[in-house]
Amino acid sequence: MKVLFVSPEVNPIVRTGGLGDVVGSLPLALSELGVDVRVICPMHRVANDIIGKKHPSPLHLKLGDNQIDGSILESRLGASTVPVYLINSPELYDRDGVYADENGDFSDNPQRAFALCQAALEIERITGWRADVFHAHDWMAAAVCGYVNAANEKKPKKNQTKSVLTIHNLQHQGVFSHPDFLSSGLPKTHWGMDGFEHEGALNLLKGGIQHADKITTVSPTYANEIRTAEYGCGLEASLQYRGADLIGILNGIDEFSWDPQKDSALTLPINPSRPKAGKNACKKALLNEFKMDENLESPLFGVVSRLCDQKGLDLLMEILPQLMAETHANFTILGSGEAADEQAIKELSASFPNRIGVNIGFDDGLARRIFAGSDFFLMPSRFEPCGLAQQYAMRYGSLPIARKTGGLADTIRPIAHGELSPNGFLFSESTGKDLWKAIQEGLRVFANNRKFTQLRKNALSQPCSWEQAARQYLQTYNWTMEDS
Repeated sequence: MKVLFVSPEVNPIVRTGGLGDVVGSLPLALSELGVDVRVICPMHRVANDIIGKKHPSPLHLKLGDNQIDGSILESRLGASTVPVYLINSPELYDRDGVYADENGDFSDNPQRAFALCQAALEIERITGWRADVFHAHDWMAAAVCGYVNAANEKKPKKNQTKSVLTIHNLQHQGVFSHPDFLSSGLPKTHWGMDGFEHEGALNLLKGGIQHADKITTVSPTYANEIRTAEYGCGLEASLQYRGADLIGILNGIDEFSWDPQKDSALTLPINPSRPKAGKNACKKALLNEFKMDENLESPLFGVVSRLCDQKGLDLLMEILPQLMAETHANFTILGSGEAADEQAIKELSASFPNRIGVNIGFDDGLARRIFAGSDFFLMPSRFEPCGLAQQYAMRYGSLPIARKTGGLADTIRPIAHGELSPNGFLFSESTGKDLWKAIQEGLRVFANNRKFTQLRKNALSQPCSWEQAARQYLQTYNWTMEDS
């Protein structure tokens, strides 16, 4: 089985969030299963120092009336042997941002997306390696499914390739104009309600949904949610139509990169079977780093998050004054996003400097120290396709308190539901009141040292590798080939 991942980002070469993490980890697990998997990604400016082999055959990209010439640089995924094909086209990708800069989204993002997809189909000509399945990730790669189908129209059935589309976050769809569609070079028949048109506009993700042989998303619960009007972001009809081909596969995490026993960012390693010493040392160091009161007896809550409506941090802001007045809880918060949210968090921290520590921005090492030093980890998301942070938190012995949605519902086993090995807390409604109740439940468990220790050990032993997900993806690829 030969599979080409098509993605705008891949960690550790270029990453803006969870998409890059998945594309950087899943191929390694698939390779362990014997899949010949490779990745194609634009050569963004942050990747300009990557060392690799330049393929001599030129890359020609046709975007409307413009032809853009480039080349393919072949590198490797981290320390692995998995090839990564980087699209060297400075005109399209040599910029400060991946999707946007300080002035907003790049106006030629649809053309940059079409170029990524066209380049994916050129890999066979340039390298001699032919994919059986093109695995597209999110809106910027979704059109590759349409390009594959257009190419298949000119091939005998036995030589046709297949496509899989993974939706990492349905909220991001790649919505542009009909003239942008005309620049793609896709057949005009690919426009329309069964193609790339949605409400009169070009919708790249919708086109991928219509054209992919199989569609996956990043958790079973999210796969069900996005077929409803509440979570479907306007595409629920297309997802219902393709429901038989829509599969939810829960993301894993890279257990080697996220290992509390070997993480150099931590003050002391955390032993999953005897976590107390490591957790206490990390908690003490974290409180000192935020210049907060060094009180190990009070529960410490951690937050590592983008500050936007999806993440529901406004619910925490709503109840924080009450938490300060009625509990002994302390909070460490790392995040950035909406200016008003940043300001509100800073003002609360200024009011309670010894109990609320805030760092606006992102710092990978600090994020790891929050996972390791906190007793509880808050994720009050309004929706969460999968969520990696709650898995990182459990891996580092912090009990998640989260809304029951998407992958949060699939990874967290709440104590209130009689689970045999509970590892966290869930609440149902997206309200400050429900979050307050979940936090209160956590505080009651924290007061019972025996019960709290057992839940922490349950969290630390939560399976989180990519192996199971990789097997499900391999099965999905096989299903696409069986449809030939």
